[in-house]
Amino acid sequence: MRLSEFILSNMNEILAEWESFAGAILPAADLDKLALRDHAPEILKAIALDMETAQTHLEQAEKSKGLAPTGDRDTAAETHSTQRLRTGFNQVQVVSEYRALRASVIRLWLASSPQPDASDLYQLTRFNEGLDQALGESTMRFMQEVEAARDFALAVLAHDLRNPLNAVITSAECLKIAKARDDETITTLSSIIVDSGMQMSKLIDTLLDFTGTRLGRSLSVKREPMCLRPILESTVASFSAAHPNRTIELNCDGEAQCAGDEVRIRQMLSNLVANAIQHGAETSPIVITSWIASGEIVIQVHNDGPIIAASKIPTTFEFSPQRRTKNAGVTTELGHLGIGLYITGKIVEAHAGKISVTSTAQEGTTFEVRLPCAVTEHHAA
Repeated sequence: MRLSEFILSNMNEILAEWESFAGAILPAADLDKLALRDHAPEILKAIALDMETAQTHLEQAEKSKGLAPTGDRDTAAETHSTQRLRTGFNQVQVVSEYRALRASVIRLWLASSPQPDASDLYQLTRFNEGLDQALGESTMRFMQEVEAARDFALAVLAHDLRNPLNAVITSAECLKIAKARDDETITTLSSIIVDSGMQMSKLIDTLLDFTGTRLGRSLSVKREPMCLRPILESTVASFSAAHPNRTIELNCDGEAQCAGDEVRIRQMLSNLVANAIQHGAETSPIVITSWIASGEIVIQVHNDGPIIAASKIPTTFEFSPQRRTKNAGVTTELGHLGIGLYITGKIVEAHAGKISVTSTAQEGTTFEVRLPCAVTEHHAA
C-alpha cells in the first residue's frame, strides 16, 4: 500500500502509536486524548494529499527550506504550534512531537510493507518533505508568537512608562525649588510621586503576567477563603475618588464566600471597572452587581455608551499584536495597547470561573464573571 494511502486508512492506529510515544516525552499529563492529538489528524491529511500532488524540482527545493507557499488561512501546523505554546509546551517539545509522529508513521508503514520498491521510497521522500514543511511552519509560528510577546512588552515599557516616569521626575525637580517647599506643595508633589510609582509597579506586574501567559505559563494564583463584598466596596471607593465626575453604583447581595486570590480578584475588578469608565457614557452610571446563583458568585459590570461590535465579541478576551487600535469597549487601562481584558480572562480562568460579555445598543455593555462558591442560592433584589 502506498504510504499516502496507508496514512489516510490507518489514521487512528498512527495517532494511537504517536500518543504513546509522544506522551512519554511531552508535558501531556494534564491533557486529555483530544488535546494531546490536537491538530495531528489535519497535519497528516494535508501531508498525505500533498504526497499525491505533482511538484517541480523548484517546489521540492523550496519545501525543503520550509518555504512552500501557504494560503491566506493558517495551516494546521501553524495553529497547532500556537495552541501548544498557550498550553505550556516549549519549542523543543513541539519539535519532539514531529519527531515522534515521523517515527510512528514510518515504523507502522514498514511493518505493513516489508519490501518497499522505488515508488515506495519516493513516497517516503515526499512524506519527509511534507513533515519537514509542517515542522518549518510550526517552528516559524512559534517564534513569531514569542517575538510578538517580547516586542509588545518593549512597546509598553517605552510608551506607557513614559508618563508616570515624567511625573516622578518633574515632581522631584519641583521639590528642589526653595520657594515650593511649603507643606501643602510638598504633600501634593509627594502624592504624585507615590501614585506614579504605584502606577509603574502595577504596569510592570501586568506585563510580567502578560508575557508569562503568552509564553505558555499559567497565571499564578493563591486561592484562600475570602469574602467578595469588601473587595467590591473598596474597588468602587477607589475609582469613585479617582473619578469624582463619574457615578459608580454597587448592588451586592449577601456575603458571598469563595476560594480566591484577593490580589488577583482586585486586579480583575479594577480592569473591568477601568474599562467601563474609559468606554462608558459619562452621563450614565456604571453599575456593578453581584449575587449568588446555582453555586456560583455572579459579578456584572455594566455601562452604557459605544458598544462592542458583534464581530469583536468572540475575541474580546484574546490578545493579538495586530489588535492595538482603540476598538470601542475592548481596550483597557493600559490604553491603546490594551491587555487588561486578556489578563482579566486569565484571572477568571485560573479561578475555574467563566467570563462573558454582551453588548447591544438597547441594553448597553455588560461583562459577567462567574466564580464557583458553595453557598445557599439566592438572587439579588
